[in-house]
Amino acid sequence: MTNGYDPKVTPWQLDDADFPRGGDPAERLTYLLRYAVLAPSSHNTQPWSFAIDEDEIRIYADTSRWLEVADADQRELHVSIGCALENLLVAAEYFGYAHQVAYLPEPEEDDLIAVVALESGGEPASFRSRELFDAIPVRRTNHNPYDGRPMSVENRARLEGCCVEEDVLLHLTDDPQIKRTVDELIVRADAMQFADPAWRAELGYWMGQGVFGTPWLMSKISQLAVSYLNMGRGMGRKDSELLMSAPLLAVISTPKDDRRSQVRAGQVFERVALMATALGLGIHPMSQILEIPELKGQVAQLIPTPDVVPQHTFRMGYAQGQEEHTPRRALADVVR
Repeated sequence: MTNGYDPKVTPWQLDDADFPRGGDPAERLTYLLRYAVLAPSSHNTQPWSFAIDEDEIRIYADTSRWLEVADADQRELHVSIGCALENLLVAAEYFGYAHQVAYLPEPEEDDLIAVVALESGGEPASFRSRELFDAIPVRRTNHNPYDGRPMSVENRARLEGCCVEEDVLLHLTDDPQIKRTVDELIVRADAMQFADPAWRAELGYWMGQGVFGTPWLMSKISQLAVSYLNMGRGMGRKDSELLMSAPLLAVISTPKDDRRSQVRAGQVFERVALMATALGLGIHPMSQILEIPELKGQVAQLIPTPDVVPQHTFRMGYAQGQEEHTPRRALADVVR
């Protein structure tokens, strides 16, 4: 028996044949959330919750899982929620739903990020193809070194085609000088963050929660090490090697710097991540350079389009190894 009905199966083991076509509307919409919760998030905090009301799904920010130090402006929280929203839309279209998304529809509900109205009888959009749906339970962040092989023109074009929003820009580059500049920024960012005891304590807390999938004892040891030791120099060296091994760097930016823009940037990132998975590419966010305002400003200067705000940075390439999936919260814990 597959994921819809067997609690022994992990959330990553999905079978579309389990979709309850004969079930009631709430049961069907709840099943769609099994795909939404497989989205990536900063530190794998999974800062979202959902509510189902007849033919709509309401998506909320779970600020109890907000990284208050690393993500002071909640940019990454909203990018993460955008990733979950995009997974939901890809799955909804695959199962025959048309949809309308209202972003931040009720100002009095500060944590309500989006309301998705769903109606049977829809078809997948050209930019939400079957291969993206198939990639949802396969996608994972790959922190391994990449082998440096250049990206083919065809693959690059398919990645660029994932961004269809007029108010979101995706910029891909293989420029060696830009890579060197970003490398310097990442080394500086790692040094600055690891020198901050509050930042180390926050990272250590989440490591101790086992969000990265390490065994309990190793998680606790890692928590102690990160919390009390400044490992910035070693981490900077490692991140530098990872960055320079990647043939392609990417930044998603928006003309405005508001929550709606950040959510939509997250949607584009998840679409790119799913396409990268379908193409056999590794993908790895490197957000530390946007978590420090002075460095974020320098990243903005590297974007060829003027007067835009960088919302997400990441590297892509052909990875030298694979990683295990990270844990996911139980569906019962994220559905209100």
